[in-house]
Amino acid sequence: MARFLNRYWMWLTVLATVMVAGPLLARGNGGAPRQRDLDTLTEVMDLVEQDSAEPPTSSQLTHATIQGMLHTLDPHSNYMDANEFRLLREDQKGSFYGIGAIIQQHEQGIAIISPMRGGPAERLGVRSGDIIKEIDGVSTEGMSSTTAMQKLRGEKGTVVEIAIQRPGMPGLLHFSIPRAEVPANSVYYSFMLTPTTGLINIKDFGDTTSEEFERAVAELKAKGMKQLILDLRNNGGGVLDAAIGICRQLLGPNQLIVTQKGRDGRDETQTRTTKGAAFDPYPLVILINRGTASASEIVTGAVQDHDRGLVVGQTSWGKGLVQSVMTINRTRGLALTTARYYTPSGRCIQRDSSHGLDDYFNPDDSQDGKPHGPPFKTDLGRIVYGGGGITPDIFVFPPKPTEYMLDLRFRYSAFFRFAVQEKARFGVKPGEQADDAVLARFKQWVLQHKLPYTDKDWQANREAMKEQLSIEMQNVTYGVEAGFKVQCDHDPVVQKALEVMPQAEALLQRKLHAPPPAHTLAMNTETFN
Repeated sequence: MARFLNRYWMWLTVLATVMVAGPLLARGNGGAPRQRDLDTLTEVMDLVEQDSAEPPTSSQLTHATIQGMLHTLDPHSNYMDANEFRLLREDQKGSFYGIGAIIQQHEQGIAIISPMRGGPAERLGVRSGDIIKEIDGVSTEGMSSTTAMQKLRGEKGTVVEIAIQRPGMPGLLHFSIPRAEVPANSVYYSFMLTPTTGLINIKDFGDTTSEEFERAVAELKAKGMKQLILDLRNNGGGVLDAAIGICRQLLGPNQLIVTQKGRDGRDETQTRTTKGAAFDPYPLVILINRGTASASEIVTGAVQDHDRGLVVGQTSWGKGLVQSVMTINRTRGLALTTARYYTPSGRCIQRDSSHGLDDYFNPDDSQDGKPHGPPFKTDLGRIVYGGGGITPDIFVFPPKPTEYMLDLRFRYSAFFRFAVQEKARFGVKPGEQADDAVLARFKQWVLQHKLPYTDKDWQANREAMKEQLSIEMQNVTYGVEAGFKVQCDHDPVVQKALEVMPQAEALLQRKLHAPPPAHTLAMNTETFN
């Protein structure tokens, strides 16, 4: 049984039998009450199947039963069917068998954003900008990226047939690609942002994350890294042990990482770094936003509470629950919430879910930027707050894209499609950014393809369009890391992290020269229910 801090699923896709749901519904109720509950459930399901105007299948009824039962517990307990459970295990393992390509749903179909270096797709000649029109003879029209991903993955050595539309070429190109092992690395980006500042982006937490992070830090140090920006934005979490492994590399000896408390505060477990742990003193800034959840909040909370670094961005998600993943009938899984976790200062950062799932999964962020929850103290006496996520030390609110930009980018895939054409016609140099000439050609392309256009929209979005064109031109030519480097040049959160790095250095020096904290921090007495 694995300890797992699951990403937040909005809706559950589950399939089981009543015999699975029944014992879970009635555990601890005693023999007679449990049997009465099971009889009632079976009778209601029979009546619905027989007399409802549009009779559901048994699978649909079971789905709804399990979904309703788990929703009475908390927002994160989740039952996974065989396919979902397989994908979860692949994410945790850090590898899967597939064609090795980053894909995305576009208006024209499933687009190849970037083949993975050395992967099966790249070796056979698949390129950025190719559009997958068929997978094993099935049209991708209307197919989601998730469905396409499931079809492209499979058993090692099996062959997937894809038909590709390539810009400038008539007809479809057909590829027979043997599936091979593809690393699903958690460390998505790792590069030098300045001559002395490294940036590491971790997209999730799996079995190999700690080792990947250790290698990335060593490689960046070899390139001259003296300070680090750790980007945990939109990192929805993953395996608890991976978060602990990262903390053991960042914190000093014998420091508390996280405390877990079971139901009603029972079964308390504290996890610490080792007494002989070596402390690596480089300044650190962590980036977070509302998509930062679960395991990534454990890392952020531990760093903040021990004054190891500064936190920049927006308030994190607020998931302070731990799931234990249990295998059901070998092929399916139940991620059941079994504990709350607390940061070293005693904070429980779980956000309130008592007002319903819609409110929980679509929070009102109008108050973001203001302290919330009860105050706690870090080792150096700084005030931090519990409840509702991790509050950053320094708030930064990136500008929201306009409706016009959202339409061009997502509805029409305009920037991506134009970047493919621009690369073919003019070529793209490393780090090249779109200038007025590129924007003028893009305008002609927009008009030629009869996409929405007004002078007002165009003038209001000129700089944003240049930025997105620059990112996509690098993506399709040199891969998504190259595009992300360009994005960092314009990213106000990254730029703020660079700006406050001297403050992170000052905090680190205070920590290094301060005596051990004399106070004993009381744990939050909130109970688990």
